[in-house]
Amino acid sequence: MNQTDISWPTAPTGIAPLGRVSDPDLRELARLLREDSTSQWFERVKPPKNPHPTVTKLPDYDHEEELAAVPEEPTESYRQQALEYVEGVIEARDSVRPDSLQSASELPDGISRSTSRQWVWYHTTDSIQERTDDRPRSLAETTDHGKYLFFTPDDTGVLEDIIVEQFQSRPFDSAKVPTIPNRKPDAVLCLYYSDDRYRADLRETYQNEPEDDTYGVASPYNPEQPIIKPRGFKTDSATRRNEYSAEFRQESE
Repeated sequence: MNQTDISWPTAPTGIAPLGRVSDPDLRELARLLREDSTSQWFERVKPPKNPHPTVTKLPDYDHEEELAAVPEEPTESYRQQALEYVEGVIEARDSVRPDSLQSASELPDGISRSTSRQWVWYHTTDSIQERTDDRPRSLAETTDHGKYLFFTPDDTGVLEDIIVEQFQSRPFDSAKVPTIPNRKPDAVLCLYYSDDRYRADLRETYQNEPEDDTYGVASPYNPEQPIIKPRGFKTDSATRRNEYSAEFRQESE
C-alpha cells in the first residue's frame, strides 16, 4: 500500500481538523452527526477559539476565516458537510491501520488510540489505573527523554500487546507503531519514557529472536512465539540529530 493511494480528506472551512481526535471519539462523533438528535456534534466540529499549534501551522490556515464560516446555529448543510468529512477520515484511518491490532472497543480502559497517516498512536487517559515505577531512577544510564525500540517481522499486533501490558503496569503514557504504508520489512514499536531505566528489564522480558553475530540474546528463543527484537533506548536528541545505531538501521532497511 502506498500513501498516495489513500484519500485523506481536508477539513472544510469552518470545521475543525480532526487529526488529534482518538479513533473511538471520532466514531462517536460520526454517530452523533448521523442521529442528529442533539446539538452535541455542533460544539465538537466547530474550530476552537485557541487551536492547537499543529493546526495553525497548516498551509493557508486563517483562523478568523475558519470562525467566520461557522453558522450561528446548527444547520443541515453544515451537519452534512461535517459528517462527510468525519466519515472520510474514519475510512482513511481504517485503511492504513494494521488488521492485527485490537478493535478500539477491546482496548482496556485508560488507553486511547488514534491513527494518522504514518503512525498509530497510543496514550493513557485519566481513567488509567494507578501505576508505579518498579525500577529506581538510579538504574538509568541516561535521563534524557526518548523511546525504547522493539522490532518484529510478524504481525504489528504483538507490539500492541507490549504497549497494553506496559501501560497497565508502569507509568508509560505514550507509544506508537507504524501504519501499513509506513511499515518497513519489520514493524517498530516506539515506547516513550523519561529515561532508560527499563532497558535491561524490557529486553529480558520481551526478547525472542535467534542468536546471531550482530546482537546478543538475553532470553531463550522460542520459535513457536512471534519474533520480538528489542533494540535499546534512543533519546529524542539523538533522533533530532538523525543518529541511528547499526542495529536500528539493520532492522529498518
